[in-house]
Amino acid sequence: MLATLFLFAAAASQAAASECGDCHGEWAAQVSALKVLHPPYEEADCGSCHEDHGESNSLVLAEEGNALCFQCHDDPADKGALHPILEEDGCLACHDPHGSANRALLLEPRDSLCFQCHDDPTGKAVVHEATRDGGCVDCHDPHSSRNRKLLVQSGPALCTQCHDDPAEAGRLHGVIEEDGCLACHAPHSSENARLLMAPRGQLCQECHGSMTDGAFVHEAVAGGDCTDCHSPHASRQASLLLAEEQTLCGECHEILGALDTYVHTALSDGICTDCHRPHSAGEPKLLVAAYNTERYPGDFSEDKFALCFQCHDAGLVKGSGEDGVTAFRNGVENLHDPHVQGELQSNKYGIVKRGKARSCAGCHDPHGSSQPHNLVRQYECEQVLCYTLTFYEFEDGGKCMVGCHKPKSYHRNAGEGQPVAAQ
Repeated sequence: MLATLFLFAAAASQAAASECGDCHGEWAAQVSALKVLHPPYEEADCGSCHEDHGESNSLVLAEEGNALCFQCHDDPADKGALHPILEEDGCLACHDPHGSANRALLLEPRDSLCFQCHDDPTGKAVVHEATRDGGCVDCHDPHSSRNRKLLVQSGPALCTQCHDDPAEAGRLHGVIEEDGCLACHAPHSSENARLLMAPRGQLCQECHGSMTDGAFVHEAVAGGDCTDCHSPHASRQASLLLAEEQTLCGECHEILGALDTYVHTALSDGICTDCHRPHSAGEPKLLVAAYNTERYPGDFSEDKFALCFQCHDAGLVKGSGEDGVTAFRNGVENLHDPHVQGELQSNKYGIVKRGKARSCAGCHDPHGSSQPHNLVRQYECEQVLCYTLTFYEFEDGGKCMVGCHKPKSYHRNAGEGQPVAAQ
């Protein structure tokens, strides 16, 4: 403190001792007490800016306006478009030429000086930390810039001075690539978390529309948030997912049981969204097509199992049992046929009709199982156990022990027309 006072006193004595001090000594003492002094004044070099005006009271400057400042300071016009106040009113609109209580000889503290012309942009609930802690000039050049709004850098390059560059995390969200960070974030303050221009889900819908138009809505979408599954900035995964699809779905859904050693190829070779829509759908369980899971769904039609027949040929159910159509056959008798379409039966009048048709889900788990062919271990009807199924695989067939009929086995190498043998 004593050293500071000594410097102020020394500057005052320098100015007072100069030729100018004969008339301006009292004023010089007041200026010299300020925290920041302009070097020419501090060195009592009044003549670098002022001409000797003798006994006249007229202020005579060595140069007019900004030209005087540019004798020592670089002309900011060389860096780009000028700040309008500098262009219109000159340097002294913001700076004192002799001394100031503020850094850079500013007439007032930096931000309050800016707010003399600009509205304070920090009045909303969430304030950008850079605005609160750093002030306007962390992002804006107060004199000139080649960037719009006098920014010190253009676009995302400015934001990545403080924030991690999202491009390092993978492919950028298209809106960032095209419009930059300010497409979604307010630069100064916002009423929304993370300085978003609108509440998060609403903001996403401005570009992506509603994701909940289907009769069945994914609970993660209805009760959650887009960013529970998607990165808003960048990702190495498709659709900006936070993780590989099955890993991400597995965070909420039990896809396979602990003992499931057999996995449906739709899952092992594909992804969840091959069968399920991620946001909403017209089918239960967000399925992309119909998949009837009733134990007895009525007369067979391909439409009831449209999901299955996206990959499987309908001949699996309706065709004969020749090689290449189905492995579930006894000789050339297709055993899917009586299960899914209903067994052919004749009544007392000799009229042949189909018996009860069963659904694919009655025997197969769509994800995986501890048994070959994804055969279910237990089948539930409205949360009540209906039956269990145990399958023993043979080299050319297998044997089923199931609650809905006696144990039966089948052999693909059986003679044509040979019935399924009861065991």
